[in-house]
This record gives sequence, structure tokens and C-alpha cells, in this order.
Amino acid sequence: MTHDSADHSSLEAAHKHLTVDRNFDDLAARFSRTIYATPRGQLRLLALAQDFSDLAIPLEGATVLDIGGGQGQFSLQLAKQGANISLCDVSQEMLTLAQDLFAAENIPVNSQCCSLQATDSVFPHEYDIVLNHAVLEWLEHPFDALTQLAARVRPDGWLSLMFYNLHGHEWRQLMNGRTHAPKGANPRLRREGNAPQHPLDPDAIEQALTQLGFSVRRWRGIRCIHDHMHQKIRERIGQEAVNKSDLEVGLQEPYRRLGRYVHFLAQRNP
Repeated sequence: MTHDSADHSSLEAAHKHLTVDRNFDDLAARFSRTIYATPRGQLRLLALAQDFSDLAIPLEGATVLDIGGGQGQFSLQLAKQGANISLCDVSQEMLTLAQDLFAAENIPVNSQCCSLQATDSVFPHEYDIVLNHAVLEWLEHPFDALTQLAARVRPDGWLSLMFYNLHGHEWRQLMNGRTHAPKGANPRLRREGNAPQHPLDPDAIEQALTQLGFSVRRWRGIRCIHDHMHQKIRERIGQEAVNKSDLEVGLQEPYRRLGRYVHFLAQRNP
């Protein structure tokens, strides 16, 4: 899935104790409808694909580990370009959707149901590329997880890390009138366990990656324009124009810092 959580948590626990990692078994079908089949999800995939293309990440024969891979949409794109995919997720419902997606294309995938915290034992090898998209913000200890992610990347390999952006979150909250508490989340979403627990500061993530021996080669903001533009304006100019502008602005300061998500492509130092 694109959102990871500890395998011992339940929906009831997530509702009562928002400090546990989030499991998305209960929301797999909703994610398929409300994220991946929407312009937001399509823009996310376009941005990721462009970053891999721009940096000419080698894919033919590459070993890829997608941690918290959910329904596997982006992994499937890489597989179609010759990559060998291993994918894990703590949600069996999400994993089943991913298996069906790969099977429909007659492409093999090594899939395992496990949490990010268990990847050291389930996937003990180093990989050419490790993906971790929209997972960290749902973890109680996101910076601890970075160490585990880093350990799965071979020297000169790549970590594709996408996370919920603190700055974009605060800006959105301010635009919605929550001037009194821009760091907080929508109370209803928070109660239901659907709001990310830890929006992350990209500067802090970059510093942590540097300390782990990585160099960030691409820093992109995703949905820098889309999420802050009124829906009626998006409808008037068309989604293609919105996407084109978002993909351009997402690489530019200061706008990339307002993206709802940040995508880092970081290369492990030799």
C-alpha cells in the first residue's frame, strides 16, 4: 500500500490511540476510488515517472523493493520497463489488489505481507532501488524507519522516498481558515484515523538521509498547484494544464515547499 502501519494495530486501536502506525485494510477499496483513480493520484504517478526519467535511473534488470507498496501502481510501471519487483505491505487487502494488478499484466511480483519494521528479516538483501511512498507520515517513529530503509539500498543504489509535507499541510490548513492551529489536522479525519500522524519537514528528512550516507539528487513538490487551486479554476483550465504547471513548479523554489507531498530521489554514496 502507499501507507504503512504496524501489523498488530486494528482500526479500533487507530481510532482510540492515534500514536499507533496505521493499517489500511479497512480503506483499500476507498483508496482505489478516491486516490489512485483520481487526478490527484494520476498527478502523483506522472511526477514519480518524470523524476525517474529525468535522472535516467537504470531499470532493465534492476532489483526493486517497494516497502508499503499498496496496490503497486508505480511498481508496475517500473516492471513494464524491465525491473524485477518485490513488494510488501502490512495490509493484506492492499497486497491482494497489487497481486491482481500484476497478474492482469502477466508480470511476476514477489509479494509479502509484512510491516516496514519486518523488512530486515523478510527481505534481507540490498536492492538497486527501494521505494517508500506515502508511508513515513503514518508511522509513530518515522525517522527510525529511515535507517531501515537505508539498509536495504545497495551502494550507488537509489531510494525513492515520498512523504506528506509539513509545509504544504500547514499552508492548506491556513487556507482553510485554521489560523489558530495550522499544524493540526482536520479533527474529524484525525478521529477516524485517516489523517497522517506526522507531516514531515523535508529539510529534516534530507539531513537525516545525508547522515545515513545518501545524497538527494531530486527534490520535487507534488500537488503544489493542484491542491491549492480552487476546483472551479481547475475545471476551467483543464486537468492537463494543471498537471503541466504542477510538474514544472514542483521543481522550483519556493513553490516546491508548498507541495502536499515531497518526492526525494536519493542515491546511496559508494
